[in-house]
Amino acid sequence: MRERVREPGIIEDQGVAEYYNRMAKRYGRFPCQRVLKRVLAKGMEKGKAIDVGTGPGTFPIFLSKAIPGLRFKSIDLSPVMVEIARRNAKEEGLADKIEFEVGSAYSLPVEDHSLDLVLCITTLHHLERPVDFFNEVARSLKEGGAFVIVDFHRDASFVFIGIFNLLWKAFFGKHPKARKGFIESIQSSYTLGECRSFLEQSKLKHWKLYTRTVEMWIESVRSAS
Repeated sequence: MRERVREPGIIEDQGVAEYYNRMAKRYGRFPCQRVLKRVLAKGMEKGKAIDVGTGPGTFPIFLSKAIPGLRFKSIDLSPVMVEIARRNAKEEGLADKIEFEVGSAYSLPVEDHSLDLVLCITTLHHLERPVDFFNEVARSLKEGGAFVIVDFHRDASFVFIGIFNLLWKAFFGKHPKARKGFIESIQSSYTLGECRSFLEQSKLKHWKLYTRTVEMWIESVRSAS
């Protein structure tokens, strides 16, 4: 297996950011529905939530419409993406329901034990200190709070990686800077073993880790107590 290769930094190019925004609007419904299904399975009907690495705000906007009782704060390291996300929320009539700001996964802008839900979708592979992020999730969640963390895993089947890379190029590859985006994300992602080790080192409890093709999902489970 190849060693992990760190992916290029935050998106600062307006053209690239706008391209990803258009693609997210065009093809984002299915992944949003999958995340929504897992959130609903946890009985989430209202409360405070955060989306870490929100990009153009696709997931908090979709979930806010599906679960009106959720109030999202959403963060991203890219000021360009944050502005696009604010624009998208305004277009959907949700500017007063979702707060977008530049922020770090290592220092979530919330009080201790104040959140009901943490989302982090395809952002983990950007993080060089996953244990610190998992500790922040543990710090920010209320007792019994839920989390859904989704990313790629580097030890996925080469067959699956090849298929998904072809699909990525077909749907997202028209922009030259986006064409290699999927492979770059896979190469910078963590293996299941690495991620399990990070979780075990962290303060985050009551989690399960499982795979779906090229994805790994980390979800909260109810305490046995």
